[in-house]
Amino acid sequence: MTQVRYPATPLKIGVMLLTIVMLVAMLLVSNPVVAAFLCFSSLITAMLHFNVFETTADANPLHRIDLGIQVTYLVLSIIKAFVLGGG
Repeated sequence: MTQVRYPATPLKIGVMLLTIVMLVAMLLVSNPVVAAFLCFSSLITAMLHFNVFETTADANPLHRIDLGIQVTYLVLSIIKAFVLGGG
């Protein structure tokens, strides 16, 4: 099987930077309403990842790094929303 490597575009880099900024904001916030908003936004950025990156078979390191950040952001934001929400 051949490895597919799509080029890195400014939009792909922008999605990753947006996710990193929102991940840091989620880690620093202590307001439950803002945490809930960031939890919902983690689902939107995950959807955005799959719209911007062509395929999951992409061997470009940017794709794999962004996918890891997306999963981390999604899991941590759900945990943070439950902790701050009193669940």
